[in-house]
Amino acid sequence: MSALTRPRFTLGDAIAGVSVAFVLIPQSLAYAEIAGVPAYVGLYAAALPPLAAAFFASSPYLQTGPVAMTALLTFGALKGLGAEPGTTEYVALAALLALVVGVVRTVIGLARGGFLAYLMSQPVLIGFTSAAAILITSSQIPTAVGVAPPDGKILEKLWWTITHMADWDPTAVVLSVATIALVVGGRKVHRLFPGVLVAVVVGIAYSALTEYDGLTVGDVPAGLPPFSLDLPWGSLPSLLVSGAVIALIGFAEAAAISRTFAAQDRTSWSPDREFVSQGVANLA
Repeated sequence: MSALTRPRFTLGDAIAGVSVAFVLIPQSLAYAEIAGVPAYVGLYAAALPPLAAAFFASSPYLQTGPVAMTALLTFGALKGLGAEPGTTEYVALAALLALVVGVVRTVIGLARGGFLAYLMSQPVLIGFTSAAAILITSSQIPTAVGVAPPDGKILEKLWWTITHMADWDPTAVVLSVATIALVVGGRKVHRLFPGVLVAVVVGIAYSALTEYDGLTVGDVPAGLPPFSLDLPWGSLPSLLVSGAVIALIGFAEAAAISRTFAAQDRTSWSPDREFVSQGVANLA
């Protein structure tokens, strides 16, 4: 790289990093809710892991952070262990599960097991991703219309929401529709339109100016949590299989992105390094 082109690339990387950060903040809050942990935990997952992963990553296109599929798999893995979502016990189990995922990925990478990224076929990955999208959408509809259905399975909550339309909050419905319109419609206007960022800014402004009394994220503690390994280690055997599954399926999605862009730009990438990169991110 010449001295003349280096500043241009540096500025481009800086702009891309800031853009991703602004989009990652609201997404991490949403994915934390899907995983069953407090919203601020999503911010922690969006801050430290990318810094750790950057030292080992091989793909310039892959951004490390919370994703919907991993959040859904985390909720499914912890739901059967008896902990109530959002509680301190549940958060500790989620941290232990992330530790298991990190160890599995790091070991696979160090053992040069990156070839595993190619074993899951694209149709299977697409089907799994589509199913996850349907489940996530169904689980968030009650929140989108401003109701709190009784405890139950996702489909039971969805059916309760549909049959209790009289309880819907009109303001929540309008905000949800407007958010979808900004995110989806913005892409029709221009592929670089920051729909997620605009939707978040508009939503925050509306909530602050009108003193919106509906469901909100709530208070976010300042600073980082204290470092501690006081985790429920007795539950470790129950999380090993789930951790291995999340480690492989979650990485398959990231590998598909890396392979696609590497093929388009005729560049190489190392699945072994990416396994280590994502593993270190989970450990962080």
